[in-house]
Amino acid sequence: MANIHIVGEGAIGLLLAQHLSQTHHITLITRHKRATTYRYQNQAGAQAISCNTSIANEIPERSIDTLIVPVKAYQVIDALTELIPKLTANAHLILSHNGMVDWSSKLTTLEHAQSAYFLSTSIAGFKSANTVHHTGQGATWFGPLNASAECHYLDVFSQLFGTFENAQITSDIMPTLWKKLAVNIAINPLSALEQIENGQLRQPKYAGLILNLMNEVQLVAARTGVTLALSELVTLAYTVMAQTAKNRSSMNQDIANNRRTEIDAMCGYICAMAAQHHITVPYNQRMLEEVNKR
Repeated sequence: MANIHIVGEGAIGLLLAQHLSQTHHITLITRHKRATTYRYQNQAGAQAISCNTSIANEIPERSIDTLIVPVKAYQVIDALTELIPKLTANAHLILSHNGMVDWSSKLTTLEHAQSAYFLSTSIAGFKSANTVHHTGQGATWFGPLNASAECHYLDVFSQLFGTFENAQITSDIMPTLWKKLAVNIAINPLSALEQIENGQLRQPKYAGLILNLMNEVQLVAARTGVTLALSELVTLAYTVMAQTAKNRSSMNQDIANNRRTEIDAMCGYICAMAAQHHITVPYNQRMLEEVNKR
């Protein structure tokens, strides 16, 4: 049984906590110190999630063996800055977020035996009060981000995510991150602006815009050295829409609740990379501007 710390109390963090708490000891790192019971709800019913809570200031340095960071894209760097000093010498650090974030400078601060991984998941859910509702199970990919992780990712995957539905491993996670970015861009901005469930994006009236968004992602990825097939991106996006048909995307929920969105790490990232390579991406630019107006 591993001791696992999970950052935050968002939907993905709580869904991971529920799964991992079946065989491991879970501590949620929350912003504020409070006693509460978190619950997991699916079609079969509701149950309490077995976990403890702590705030970062209470956690001693060099005490976290496994740290999962499933936070908003704009929270990643701050979380790493605060919590990397808490990692043990042989710790496992697992990142999981939407969009693209340049965390390379933070990973270079890890010690030789500290391993970094990425967990890319399309698991779907939403949180109301202290209950997380599990609404869909998309694909999950797990892979290494540094040399130490390349030696351990098979064992870590088996220990933590081997029983996870639709979970797979890859030794090269970057193409997977680009594919996840493409899915994020196909689903999040449009579902947020239209305030519709993911499955409703399969309506023919959205097909042209989604195709153009995916084409721009494919073009920018190619300029950065990552080869992606446009047909695969489109198929993957529509597959996730079907797998999470009844879910409302995170950006949909953010706009509905007047919260900051992750658009800068999605369409904003494509626009920034396109500018570096002197190409235009009008459809991603449009989504970026429209979401930022909300």
